[in-house]
Amino acid sequence: MCKWCCVVIVDAYRWLEDPDSEETKAFVEAQNNISVPYLQKCRNGKELRKSLTKLWNYPKFSCPFKRGSRYFYYHNSGLQNQSVLYVQDSLSSKPEVFFDPNQLSDDGTVALQGTAFSEDGQYWAYGLSDSGSDWVTIKFMEVKTKQNLPDTLKHVKFSSMAWTHDNAGLFYNRYPVETKADGTDTDSNVNHKLYFHRLGTEQEEDQLCVEWLQEPTWMTGAEVSDCGRFAVITVSKGCDPVNMLYYVDLHSLVAGITGQLPLVKIVDNFDAEYEYITNEDTVFTFKTNLNSPNYKLIQIDFMKPEMVNWVNLVPEHDKDVLEWATCVNSNVLVLCYIQDVKNVLYLHDLVTGEQLKKLAVDVGAITGYSGKKEHDEVVLRNLARSLYPNTSQNAAAYDRQ
Repeated sequence: MCKWCCVVIVDAYRWLEDPDSEETKAFVEAQNNISVPYLQKCRNGKELRKSLTKLWNYPKFSCPFKRGSRYFYYHNSGLQNQSVLYVQDSLSSKPEVFFDPNQLSDDGTVALQGTAFSEDGQYWAYGLSDSGSDWVTIKFMEVKTKQNLPDTLKHVKFSSMAWTHDNAGLFYNRYPVETKADGTDTDSNVNHKLYFHRLGTEQEEDQLCVEWLQEPTWMTGAEVSDCGRFAVITVSKGCDPVNMLYYVDLHSLVAGITGQLPLVKIVDNFDAEYEYITNEDTVFTFKTNLNSPNYKLIQIDFMKPEMVNWVNLVPEHDKDVLEWATCVNSNVLVLCYIQDVKNVLYLHDLVTGEQLKKLAVDVGAITGYSGKKEHDEVVLRNLARSLYPNTSQNAAAYDRQ
């Protein structure tokens, strides 16, 4: 039994939380001794498996995305355990395999979990997890040669991955130590820390950048701004769509990143969610649900961060929910709303928030997109519709004309 808020709760199966105990192993074996023979005798088992295999055996593609001068996308031929990452010089050129996780294990249980290309596309950081574990090992590769670098980062879990624009290194998260690497860890996740790894050095030399010693359950995320000058730091707890917001001017660090970052506060409460979209110098655009459950876009000048100076760039829609936003072609915002169970797209001006046009897309759900501020295109992927197979739209360049 346990006591929660003065209420005694019967917790008769607490012992099952230890997957390695002999008692738990015996319980699992006893359950399998009942269920496996029953399932094996199921008259329709083979037919059901055959039918499901046939339904799942079709080619699957991710949304193409551009990094540096190259395009990348994931492809699964049908029944591969892991999707393969392909690279192209252009959207019309012949693709070639860039990275195949299926080659990393005989049973296909080593999976990519989190990746990040450097801003110029020269380097690639990629996380590998084994057998469904949340624990990740980050490795590094030179993109042009596809040669792995010696850098290896361990004890990584629930991590952001953000390169500085000079390719010096990567912000990432880790816990003090992992206890079980097979995915059966049931310990609480505490003391999530943000580190900076300088390329070409040992992990033991990584700089601890942010930790919250008095709040061990808080989790820190890092993102480098489009201009490369700022690190946007978010702090969350639990799964609610709320976070605190800080920033660091990386250009002000004369000696570079040598220890804990001098965080500048923008929001120090958990009243709302703030998602970085882009910035023009010190004016930052965020997607937020602050007093707006359907979400809106706001702008905050980091030189005048008081809430009284915040600007509603694109107000909350009274009915439609803003699902995502991105900036392309330097100053064009692409906004995706869910409207009557379908997605609709609009273009807005980054400076004024003015709606420029509505984009013509097929009726359905847009389940993938890619686009960056320095690119003149946004790629839409997976227009899922209930009565038709998934389709994709070719990349298109959008400007004011």
